[in-house]
Amino acid sequence: MSSQRDAFIDKKLASMSLEEKVGQCLTFTWRGTILTPSGIEQITRLHAGGLCLEPYALETCKNLYWGNSQLDPNFDKPADYFTISNTYFAGKSFGISVTPEDYTEDLNRLQEIALSRPSGIPLHLTIDFEGDFKNDYMSGGIRQFPPPMGLAAIGDADLTYQVGLTIARQLTAIGITQMYSPVCDVNINPKNPEIGVRSFGDDPDICAEHCVALLKGFQDGGLAATAKHFPGRGDSDTDAHDVLEVIKADKQRMQSMELVPFKAAIDAGVKAVMTGHSIYPAYDDQYPTTLSEKLLTGLLRDELGFEGVIVSDAIGMAAILKKWPLPQACAMTIKAGVDTILLKADDESRSQCFFGIKQAVEKGELSGDRIDDAVKRLLRMKYDQGLFESAGKRDPEETRAIARSKEIVDLSWEVAKRAMIIMRDDQKMLPLDPQQKVLVIEQRIPYEFVGKDPYMHLHMFCEAMVNHSTNLILTDTEFSAFEEEIAECLELAKQADLVVMTNYYARIVKAGNNQLLVKKLKEAGHKVVVVTNYPYIEGTTKEADAVVCHFSGTPDSIRVSTDLLFGKIEPSTTTKVPVKLGGQQETPAKKLKAPKKHPLKLSYC
Repeated sequence: MSSQRDAFIDKKLASMSLEEKVGQCLTFTWRGTILTPSGIEQITRLHAGGLCLEPYALETCKNLYWGNSQLDPNFDKPADYFTISNTYFAGKSFGISVTPEDYTEDLNRLQEIALSRPSGIPLHLTIDFEGDFKNDYMSGGIRQFPPPMGLAAIGDADLTYQVGLTIARQLTAIGITQMYSPVCDVNINPKNPEIGVRSFGDDPDICAEHCVALLKGFQDGGLAATAKHFPGRGDSDTDAHDVLEVIKADKQRMQSMELVPFKAAIDAGVKAVMTGHSIYPAYDDQYPTTLSEKLLTGLLRDELGFEGVIVSDAIGMAAILKKWPLPQACAMTIKAGVDTILLKADDESRSQCFFGIKQAVEKGELSGDRIDDAVKRLLRMKYDQGLFESAGKRDPEETRAIARSKEIVDLSWEVAKRAMIIMRDDQKMLPLDPQQKVLVIEQRIPYEFVGKDPYMHLHMFCEAMVNHSTNLILTDTEFSAFEEEIAECLELAKQADLVVMTNYYARIVKAGNNQLLVKKLKEAGHKVVVVTNYPYIEGTTKEADAVVCHFSGTPDSIRVSTDLLFGKIEPSTTTKVPVKLGGQQETPAKKLKAPKKHPLKLSYC
């Protein structure tokens, strides 16, 4: 089998042009469900090896990536340079609510376009589907599950495996081939703004156990799992979308902490590893992992023995872009050992990145052998998944049946029930009495990140509360309430016996969350029950009288939390917070300021 595969790949590689090889090393993004000239040409003219899927958004060159333009104004265009079509829809436009069966047809069409190329190479179709606010496909009733920390809180690795297998069943039916998960970061810094509940916790052995269980579930279900963010961003107190951080752990600490889950994932046969954009002086004091030959070739390949595909994290993050122009960074990344570069909101820079790598090869700055090695690894992964035979042939009716199967629906509900903890209830306010007059305040999850349909929408919490009581006053706020919204909530609270509110944390919202609103309500003398996705102080707050944590912004977790509030279900006696919370500091008051009404700055990664 291996010799047959190698012969097939050697023949394919020998027939490929340099342009086709360069394209295979690039994973562009396809946003929304509308097939545009731009979306087609990144496959046909730039020879894309894969696409990262974001159906919740809409394709446009007007989006800045975390406030940054990706274009290199000083790029020296070669004689054969060209740009592909671009799309200029309004920035921050929302995608449509697409059913799993409709999306299956969309992805079939993408694969048909790819297979019609002279190379005949299918696409790897990737997605983020970690749980909480890190699910990039959430409409049409697709079942989402708690993020890693929620699974680790349950403490059942067999269940974690079943979750991975179930996610894979849903997504492979649609036509998705690769998952940017599991998160192997050990979140030892409670103030980490980027990782948090995306991690399985702060114990490297627990993280390793659940990482392996999840990736085996993914891969047994047909997805190529991707362990990230190598070699570990759990000890960071910044976000790589904003800055390039230096993580000053020595080799001994990294071997016993950060690298433990990655070693376990590699030993378990994980298909891909994603790089993290941080500098680790213990191994390389000059370059972040994504650009570091010492970390990727030296540590990951030679020392840890990883033979699969190395994926870059989104190359346009400020951690890279502030120092290295994108075309240069792409060439450096491949030279360091990355096999495929992820480009997210980088639409206008696609041609620059393509030609940046091509020029580096032509000038001898990047060897042809390194490109061939990267392409071989990518082709092996596609071959092993059977994509040369199966791509573009998914059955929408089968997808419909899987997405709506009772087995999957029941598992989603069961996991959501088990991943809940009453963090605090000193005054014994729970369960709630339906006769009490309750003001319900629900944060509006950023509209890009909800399914926009009856199963997942902006007011799931309020809707579920009504199932238990009609003695409610319902209101909502922005994810971080504006000044006038805080004033309105304080007025409404005068009519109620107590306040029940959500206080989710999401790294994608730079304005913060509703900690200040909790504080203001308590200062005004109201009783406050908080439901949060985040066990750290940003979610639980110092002031709330009672706190329920469900670890997740996903539909079943949000809905089932209301059952717990009203005593219809009991919290699991075995579920435990998988991180140490002692010694957390209250968020400084000077940071708790109500934003004035303004457009939210969101991440698209």
